[in-house]
Amino acid sequence: MNLTKVFQKYLSNIFISIVQQDGEWIIYSKVVKNGILKDKFTKNFDIKEHDSVPTKMQDYLVKLQDDYSFAYLSVFLDSMGQGAINGISASDFENNSIDIKSVTRFDIDKKWSVYASFIDLNWIKNLFSDVGIDFIYSPFMVQYSLIKKQKTKNKPILYMLNYQDSVTISVFDSNHLLFGAYFKTTTDDELSSSDEEDWENVEEEESIENIIDLDGIDDDDIGGTEDLESLNEFDDLDDETESTDFDERLPEDSSLGHFDDKNIADESSLELFGRDVLIYKYLKSSLQEFYTNSLYESSFIDTIVIFDGYEISSEFIDMIENELLMDIEMNKVNISDTICTMARQEALS
Repeated sequence: MNLTKVFQKYLSNIFISIVQQDGEWIIYSKVVKNGILKDKFTKNFDIKEHDSVPTKMQDYLVKLQDDYSFAYLSVFLDSMGQGAINGISASDFENNSIDIKSVTRFDIDKKWSVYASFIDLNWIKNLFSDVGIDFIYSPFMVQYSLIKKQKTKNKPILYMLNYQDSVTISVFDSNHLLFGAYFKTTTDDELSSSDEEDWENVEEEESIENIIDLDGIDDDDIGGTEDLESLNEFDDLDDETESTDFDERLPEDSSLGHFDDKNIADESSLELFGRDVLIYKYLKSSLQEFYTNSLYESSFIDTIVIFDGYEISSEFIDMIENELLMDIEMNKVNISDTICTMARQEALS
């Protein structure tokens, strides 16, 4: 038995999440001792250059690591080279047109997979090389951690994780993923890895789990697909669900009439309006892909569960309910807090 683990819970543990939002690095921290939340605090730093971390931010993170007995740094992965698919085999990736040699992948309960490109993982590791990163979280796993907290619904549900720079759309039947898609909601490509890197020249990196543990891993080590030890085994799912024709589900008229110009009062409202229009298009195209592509086990969907980690307008909600005729369940979430909770569960388990 690891004696450090035995006594760790009696000492101060700090869990630090790092996310980008509104042109800033948001550093959110939670301090836990003996299973009790002792403190939580936030500090923001301007993003001056997307390929470097400000010196003051590095100093701040190092100080936090020095001030507490155990410190865990987690980063939210918000780059384009990632996704989730139904299946775990090489052929499943090939069927989804994913080059398995260019991504790090892991499977969940031997049913579905999350993947991320070597380029994006290397970029984050290099970006935080001076302070060290313990965990890297895919938005699909952040979304999944929120789904597991909900009451199990024995029917296909579309879930949407809304963040400032991205939206993650998934379809789950109970705890089994049927469809996954990730979209950026900004045009700033510099928020992720450099486009100048050559995918074919990237060497394979170590595998990731629902969180990627980067401490103590040599760059020469190359792993394969790993199961998530922290996930419970799921019950077998009943695949016999009612299906429907997509054309009966989505109207041909793509008018966004529910957005009234007179309700757009200022520049911030206009920006939110444009963003919601984009998300609506992503949502509609995802539904169309799920219903019409034979690759997916499509079933009738009448409910959308939104985990809102940024902001969604009431007009957007009205449009989904009135034009797509779908019920909506809204859940306001703090992505930074969720990441800290995931890290705590992983580190102290």
